[in-house]
Amino acid sequence: MTDYTLLLEKMRELGMDQKWAISFVKRLKEDEENFTVSETDKQWALERGFYPGRIELLGLTEDNYKDYLPDYHYSMMHPLNNHFLKWLDKLTLKYVLDNKSCHELMPDYYVYVENDLCGGRWTYLMNCPLDIPRNQDFLWNLLKKKRILAMKPNSGTSGGLGFIKLELRDNVIYENNKKIDMARFEEIRDKMRNYIITEYAHQHHDLARVWPGSECTLRVIMCKDSTEDKYASATWSCAVSYARFGTDVGEGASNLSSGGIGVGFDFESGALYDNAIQYRKFTKDGNWLMNCHPDTKVVWKGFVLPNWEYVRSKIDVLCQHISSLDYLGIDIIITENGMKICEINSLPSVDYEQIICGPVLKKEKVLEFFRHKGLESINSMEFYKAYMECQR
Repeated sequence: MTDYTLLLEKMRELGMDQKWAISFVKRLKEDEENFTVSETDKQWALERGFYPGRIELLGLTEDNYKDYLPDYHYSMMHPLNNHFLKWLDKLTLKYVLDNKSCHELMPDYYVYVENDLCGGRWTYLMNCPLDIPRNQDFLWNLLKKKRILAMKPNSGTSGGLGFIKLELRDNVIYENNKKIDMARFEEIRDKMRNYIITEYAHQHHDLARVWPGSECTLRVIMCKDSTEDKYASATWSCAVSYARFGTDVGEGASNLSSGGIGVGFDFESGALYDNAIQYRKFTKDGNWLMNCHPDTKVVWKGFVLPNWEYVRSKIDVLCQHISSLDYLGIDIIITENGMKICEINSLPSVDYEQIICGPVLKKEKVLEFFRHKGLESINSMEFYKAYMECQR
């Protein structure tokens, strides 16, 4: 049995960032709970920096494992961005992208609710309607005016409320598509801290055909290409590109950890791959690989993302505009007329993503990026040794 508390301490001693050490150990625990692996195979995986369950999920062998980015190495490389990382909190990003080439990519921002140190004060932002009085009824009046709002933490979980889709339909209030009363509405209003209230971005109707219950979000991970010429203009390569759709089992949420589905797509053309994945614990029959949406039965093969040529061009513009950053996990909603950015992550996960999109290190420029960031200097045998010292 693994002493995960002790393992966390040892990961910190090896130099892993505190936040990522907690996540790393948590995911290892989940892996050990969900996959049965022989002791021989477990040792093989851990010595190479992988969670043992990756043998089954990724189909790891002695011949192909070097094409995959190991779990341990990825966590040890944090942070991959420099001090410009501060640009990526949701509120700051709005200001950073408020320019001629990128402002259309961001939703309208109405309010920022401060943290407890500032007493939860409401700061009214650049797109806030001027005709709504600034008082305790502001949120209600804003909801009546806009009919639907997106409310999300600026960073972290911010009190556990998570993302909220707040909607008013026929004078009935809905929180993430569930009816709520005025008491719950007021609880949300009063409990928010470090929250942003923004325009709600609606997905393109072609994507709603796949799953109408929530918006499809794309995750695109971009790496700045390595170069010996320090004066050269930056170029970028795509490491990962996939779409996330909600399901009945996830109550509409599109993120995989809540029951959503991930299906990869070709970054050049926007064409979806033939198969998608869902975490096994959410599947009805244990089959986590599927060729169509389990609820709507829309088939992935032959489906091309709408507006993809425009979206791809804007990703290039975005990367150039914030080219001081090296590594971007961009979350995108494709709308009827273009796209909106939900957020940009500085260290998005690359675990199930390699099942959805294929091994990232098989892409030459992506491999060079991670080599430049110290991939080959990380010794996974140290991880295996620490793991064995935590067995009870």
